Amino acid sequence: MIRIEDMSFNYENGEKVLNNINLTIDSGEVICLTGASGSGKTTVTRILNGTIPHLYQGNIEGNVHINGEDIRQQSIYEISKISGSVFQNPRSQFFCLNTTSELAFEPENYGVDPQHIEVNINRSVEVLKMNHLLDRNIFDLSGGEKQLIACTAIQVSGHDIIILDEPSSNLDFTTITKLRQLLKRWKNEGKTIIIAEHRLHYLVDVVDRFVVMKQGEISTVYDNITFNALSSDTLRDLGLRAIHLNHMKPKTSNYTNIEEKIALQNFMFNYKAKQPYALNIPKVELTKGKVTAIIGRNGSGKSTFARCLTGVERKFKGHVELDGRTLKRNQRLNHIYMVFQDVNNQLFAESVAEELRLNHNQLDDASIQSRLQQYGISEHIDRHPLSLSGGEKQRLGIASAIETKREVLIFDEPSSGLDGQRMREMSHILNRLASQGYTILLITHDYELLMSCADEVLHLENGCVKDQYQMDNEHLDDLQNFFEI
Repeated sequence: MIRIEDMSFNYENGEKVLNNINLTIDSGEVICLTGASGSGKTTVTRILNGTIPHLYQGNIEGNVHINGEDIRQQSIYEISKISGSVFQNPRSQFFCLNTTSELAFEPENYGVDPQHIEVNINRSVEVLKMNHLLDRNIFDLSGGEKQLIACTAIQVSGHDIIILDEPSSNLDFTTITKLRQLLKRWKNEGKTIIIAEHRLHYLVDVVDRFVVMKQGEISTVYDNITFNALSSDTLRDLGLRAIHLNHMKPKTSNYTNIEEKIALQNFMFNYKAKQPYALNIPKVELTKGKVTAIIGRNGSGKSTFARCLTGVERKFKGHVELDGRTLKRNQRLNHIYMVFQDVNNQLFAESVAEELRLNHNQLDDASIQSRLQQYGISEHIDRHPLSLSGGEKQRLGIASAIETKREVLIFDEPSSGLDGQRMREMSHILNRLASQGYTILLITHDYELLMSCADEVLHLENGCVKDQYQMDNEHLDDLQNFFEI
């Protein structure tokens, strides 16, 4: 049993993040912590897994007991014997370069018999049907595959308490199905599971209670039946995402017979000689001034497609025809811009204002203030970009992209880690950019975001175009079949 009593917390030199939290979690119960970004969900998980105060310093008030033991009196070594964690960014918890070594790392450190570890690894990968991920280089895995390895490591170690922070953020729908099956298996085994999550649809038949947090406090606690009965309007008012995706309808798109196209030819690419093509697209056309969602399972070639299109891959020899011109690689760099999934890799300046000036050095202070207001981050104008929240960094990345004056903008999973309200704001931004004449390419696993802003869908599998269609009611079945809805 986990008992949290009158718990408050603030990070060093920071404002109070948690305020008077009271929550009891019974053994074998599955709890989902949800709510707006910045509401304190991740901080709760950090306290429960011991990274607060052992890694993240701050001031804790109140009491937290696990199985009757005061967690503050235990070392992180003792805590981690009981509980296993999967972080939102699994790269930050890996210690080995080889995937099999990573699965064995924790039990080896606790002195578990090697033969027993091997049996547990084989049994775990069989359950998850992920034998293909054994003996792989960690750095060669996709984000979703890394998430699977982190979850499998928990299965191998056999923890009684499992804590997951945004476990679905990098997963396609097929892998989310595997995650849901794993959660059900853990639940049947009597594990206590705490999940901090924005995407809720896959949890509706797993979670016992949904704990909605707001501004560092517990706002409401719903049992499973009550939560499943909430209307879409209520969920929206709570700032939450949808729970029944089959009720969603695509946006209305206005097409004419004279839509201009961007022609892509000879999009053939492989990373190493004598290996199968990572990208094998002889020809495809994209509609200018529209939002085209690029979908496909993890490893289907979406990111490779974007890298070749932007001109980042120097060895790529394909052609891009835009406005009657064939753009060479260095010309594509001047016409096409990509906002990465991990936008941290694109933030370089010492302040939010200077970040915009990197792409448009003629901007005055008033113009910068006006542009930042459009994306809801003007109050952070003097802050360091890396000190912003994940959603704020995404919006700064978009604002910076606009200042490059590129006609084609590519967004790689822009809604990763966003709550319902911020996800809907992101869809409004993408729709507005398309209405202003920008061509938007949206790489996404997020069905909610896609339904709210996509005009077209480009479906890639194994580096090839499997399908391409306008996003309307006629093709809704195609999309729902892919997302397994």
